[in-house]
Amino acid sequence: MTKIQTAASSNPSLTVSTEDEKEQWIQILTAAANYHWDMSGQFEPDIKTSDQRGEMEQVAKVHRGWARAIQESVQLIRFWKAEKEEEE
Repeated sequence: MTKIQTAASSNPSLTVSTEDEKEQWIQILTAAANYHWDMSGQFEPDIKTSDQRGEMEQVAKVHRGWARAIQESVQLIRFWKAEKEEEE
């Protein structure tokens, strides 16, 4: 078992079996972010309202927000270093 820890704190951790599993999570989350970027483009209207409060503009904005949040989580996972857990 490999334990992934943040550099800032040793308490919060994510446990994965292998580095390959970590990469699989990165791939899954990257695909999810790409999906939401695509969806934001599909909902972005050709003609925007002046205050950008149209329903389609709001849906596009939500999808962009989800995509950014997922991308940030991927970046955090990339920064984590894998450390082997000691067996007791």
